Amino acid sequence: MTWSAVARKDFEDAIRSRWVAGLSALFVLLVSLAAYLVRPEPGETISSNAVLNSLVVRDALVTTLVPLLALVVAYKAVVGERESGSLKLLLSLPHSRADVVFGKVIGRAGAIAGPIAVGFLLPAVILLVAPPITFDAISYVGYTLLTAILGVVFVSIAVGFSAAASSSRRAVAGAIGIYFLFVPLWGAVRFPLQLYLGMGGGPSWLPLTGQQVLRMLTLINPTGSFKTVSNAFLQGGLFTQGDVNMQVSATLMLVLWILVPPLLGLLWFREADL
Repeated sequence: MTWSAVARKDFEDAIRSRWVAGLSALFVLLVSLAAYLVRPEPGETISSNAVLNSLVVRDALVTTLVPLLALVVAYKAVVGERESGSLKLLLSLPHSRADVVFGKVIGRAGAIAGPIAVGFLLPAVILLVAPPITFDAISYVGYTLLTAILGVVFVSIAVGFSAAASSSRRAVAGAIGIYFLFVPLWGAVRFPLQLYLGMGGGPSWLPLTGQQVLRMLTLINPTGSFKTVSNAFLQGGLFTQGDVNMQVSATLMLVLWILVPPLLGLLWFREADL
């Protein structure tokens, strides 16, 4: 399968990027600092799960920095080669356009998974040597994998947009727009809407309750689905306790975000004039 050759070459190209190296180092530093700062009061003992589920690690770092890192890694995956002319050479080999798009998704996914794994490795050492903290290795590794999946989601979105974009300028604008939509702006819009719907508001013509609208807003945003799944996982009740339907829906939504954007990008890319 020729997509594997595309993925291997793309992974090697991505990890050489100075942007990737710089953002990866920043991620390692910040997660390590958070693991050091989020520690119990004297005489208390907390688990590593509580540290991971803290607002500092989950919200300030994972759902803020990982999407940014993924978008930087992947936004020029296809359009960059298209503008440089190397895409014509690539397609002259036994590679289809589908091989290019999905090979780049896999290659860039590997490039984002590496920094995330390293980023959680050093904090693991810090937590292991901290006596007031009990370390749950299985949950820690699982949360690291879930964080990598969040990175892959944004890689898929960026590669899909890169395949559809006709220039690097549009790819950059798309990456910036995607980031601001799903990270800062989503919460800014959701909070007043939550207050409005929570007080019984909502248009009468909408065949949904206010609570259902809020659930949909949580699921549509990849970071919201990630929080739903990761929270349940760290609490030891993923698919077994709490709102199981919400957990299943969030998992399916993450899968859709991985599959659908590259497919849509490929539809545009198939008709593109190189």
